[in-house]
Amino acid sequence: MDDSSADRGRAALRTGRRPRSFRRGEHLITAGTSSDEVLLIESGLVKVVLPTSDAREPITGLYGPGDLLGEIGVTTGAPRSAHVIALVPGTALHIAGSHFLALRDDDPDIRRLIDETWRKRQRNADENQLRQMRNGAPRVAMCLLSWAREFGVLVGSGLELRGVSQQDLAHAVAMSVKTVEPLLHELREHGLLVTGRLWYRLPAPDRLGHFIATAGGMN
Repeated sequence: MDDSSADRGRAALRTGRRPRSFRRGEHLITAGTSSDEVLLIESGLVKVVLPTSDAREPITGLYGPGDLLGEIGVTTGAPRSAHVIALVPGTALHIAGSHFLALRDDDPDIRRLIDETWRKRQRNADENQLRQMRNGAPRVAMCLLSWAREFGVLVGSGLELRGVSQQDLAHAVAMSVKTVEPLLHELREHGLLVTGRLWYRLPAPDRLGHFIATAGGMN
């Protein structure tokens, strides 16, 4: 697909609008509410969380600058099916649903942006499925490496992912926090990971990728 076309779609959505700021922990979208607007993330980082009847909150993906959220509900008219919660403070454009639909109908670049968005969601779903086929530290490492490559910042020769808690990571890999803790320790012992409060540093992402490729732990 022509990436410049999707970028023109984003530019069309920005016309005449100012982004609103959000803080960590804020719900930008709440499951069960009406689908009355679409969000375009301009800065920061958010997670998409599926609501459950217990304390476990499966995370289906992280999203950052340039990502479109909420368009499925607006398109179908169905209530929100997931929460969108901020991990890192940032800004987002809020586009009224009726206006978004009118723009979509008139602008092929916005339609291509929607296509790009849906393809990314499918890639996330495929990655999640592949990750669940692994056990132990490789499963955790796959998640961290994928997130850091997309949303991390360069720190020396490595990458640092900010804003993600250990609980977020546990929910993303379908494990408990108690299960994840020793696996993170294993990665640190191998020199593949450095951790702090709400950050993970991958000193050598390629080494971590090699660890994932050569480690056992298949279901």
